[in-house]
This record gives sequence, structure tokens and C-alpha cells, in this order.
Amino acid sequence: MSQVERTDAKYTPRFDELAQQAAWELLERFWIPRSDMVWYQAVRDREHVLRPFFNEKLGFRLLIHYEFVKLEKFVSRQIEPCMGLPGFVEVRDYTFFSLLMAYLEAKSMLSDICEEIKVTYSGPGTVDWTNYNHRKSLVRVLQLAREWKLLVVVDGDDQGFAASEQSDVLYESTPLVKYFLRAYPRDLMQFQTTEDLLKIVDTENETLARRHRVYRQLLLTPGIREEEMADGDWTYLRNQRNVIMRDFEETVGLDLEIYGQDAMLVHHGRSLGSTLYPDTRAISDVVFFFAGTVRAAVEAGSFPLQNDGRLLLTQVDYEMLLDQCQAEYGHGWGKALREMSTRQLAHQLLEEMEAWRLAYRDEMEQLIAIMPRLGRIMSQYPKDYLKKRKEGEE
Repeated sequence: MSQVERTDAKYTPRFDELAQQAAWELLERFWIPRSDMVWYQAVRDREHVLRPFFNEKLGFRLLIHYEFVKLEKFVSRQIEPCMGLPGFVEVRDYTFFSLLMAYLEAKSMLSDICEEIKVTYSGPGTVDWTNYNHRKSLVRVLQLAREWKLLVVVDGDDQGFAASEQSDVLYESTPLVKYFLRAYPRDLMQFQTTEDLLKIVDTENETLARRHRVYRQLLLTPGIREEEMADGDWTYLRNQRNVIMRDFEETVGLDLEIYGQDAMLVHHGRSLGSTLYPDTRAISDVVFFFAGTVRAAVEAGSFPLQNDGRLLLTQVDYEMLLDQCQAEYGHGWGKALREMSTRQLAHQLLEEMEAWRLAYRDEMEQLIAIMPRLGRIMSQYPKDYLKKRKEGEE
């Protein structure tokens, strides 16, 4: 038996509740600064179980530093829309953030930062700080820099910059700034594509690389299908399902579910502040009610499923089902959702389902593909709510 096989066969070091919570903190956050002493110390105390799991199973590096602890996460297959930085909504936000990090000094005035970004910005277009959207973009960038403890405000309020370009703020960069950029084996200018960057994290050992790919795809995406995986990975997933199931259950409290050509990790307990679906946003409720409407229509024989379990809908059929859903369940939705037109709601709902891989647009066929995993969820109103509503109608 090879060393890799022995590692696969052995049980993961025992995680207690603190180790599991610390693992979630590392997964959810860019890093944990020493100022957050509770979780900083928790990670250090449980390093002996955290490091082997993340390194052996996922190929993630756990960095323990005097100023911070950080889990360096890597994507093996492709970048997903859901992997964007929190709060960023425009490509411009990412460009401004990169220019900010290149400029930061010990102390900086907001006006100086604005001038530097304006001079070094390479497009598209030019930066105009009299434009509200440009100022708002920079405010989002500065807010994230403060949340990640890269900057602290010495004097002023950067929220005022959104209202007026004349507003000025004094910032001070923290010691974390010099550790922000990940260390790469060669100069970043030598990388030509995103694929080049992704390849550097792959190990030459194919068995180990496959394990890392499978574990990462399960953990970092809402769900995966056989055709989305590299050759041989689906077979590995099915053959090693018991080991993988045990690993995720014992370390981060997630259950592996495989059905047909789909696989996903499911959390049956409290979220521990993690990014899970559904969340508390109102559109999540609409997705669940829409799923029930779709399921009922399929069971009634109104729409045939494809051989791979997908449901293909025209835009007209999609909006018709949404109309049915809103007519039956919309009474419990928020005012903003109730007052949306069918076209507006259909657009927002599809964006949400695409973000969580529950559906996607088939541009070539001009159809909307509903994924089989949507059929596994549904929602219904509490009985006491329905009873009160019925009494109110009488």
C-alpha cells in the first residue's frame, strides 16, 4: 500500500466542537487577525487536527503567523461566480482594489488614493470621481479593506465620499498589508491566463491531485455533476464515498449525498455563521416555493424530464410556472417581491438559481435548464400561518 493510499484509508484526526468551528472560520474568512483573539487562539490550539485535514484532503495551506492565521484556499477546476469578493458588484471594484493594494503606504489620504487610482487605472474607460457609481465603487473597496483589517481610519468618514468627491479621510495601513498577496513560485507577470495560476497548485502525484480536486469541488461549490468533473474523478467519488462522507461529517459537519449524476454536501444542523443555502434573504423562499411548483408540474406530467434528469423550459413556460407559484404562495412574500412584474421576478429568481447551480440558461437552445437538485427542495407555510390567513378571509 502506497503512502497516499494509507493516508486515504486512515481516519481523519478527531475534531471536537472547537476544531469544527475553527475550521468554518478559516473557510469563511480571508484570514483571522490576531486582534480577533478568540478565533486566532482557537486555530492555534487546534492546529494539530486542522492542518492535516486541510493539507492532506484539500491541498490547502494553513499559515500560522504572529499577526494572523490564514487558510490559503485553491480552486482546481474553474472560477465560479459565487467566489467573488463580498460586496463587490462591478469589475471596476476589483480593479480599484488591486490598485489600492499596490499603492498603500503607512499613512494615506483618500484624496491621494483617488489620484493614484485615476492615474494608474487602465480601463475600460477612465475614472471620474464626479461620477457617483465610481465613488460608490471605491467606497465598497475601502469598506472591504477595513473589514479585512488592511486599513484603519485615523480621521474622517469614507462613507461621505459616496455623497461628495470633496470628502477626505486619513487612513493608516496595518502590518497585514505586506502579507496580503499570496506567495507564488515565480513572478506573477509570467502567468498569462487564469488557468496558468490554477495549475501551480496541482501536485504531480495524480492520485493526490484527484483527491484534492474532488474534495475542493464538493466543499467550494453548491453541487457537482459527473460531466463537470475531470476524467476519472466521478468514479473516484463513488468508490471513495464512505471515506469522503466520514471526512466531511467528522470535520465540518457536512453530509455527502450522491444521487444519479449529482453530488453535494448538505448541512443538517445550525449554520455556525457559514455560507449555506438557503439563507435569510427573501429570494431564497421564492426559490423553495418555485421548486415545489416545478416538482408538482413534473409529477402531473406537464413537462417531461431529460434522460439526465434536467428539465428544459422555454421562457414562456418558465414565467408561466412562476406565475402559478406566485398566485399560490406569493401572499406570504415581502412587499418588494409581491409588487415585482413577472419579468422582473423571473430575472431575479433565475440569477439566484444560477448562483447556486440550481438552474442555468442554455444560450444555444434559448432554453432554461432546471437542474435535478432543485427537485430535492421545497417549502410550505406553517400551519398556524395558513390557519390565521384562512380565518382572515372568512
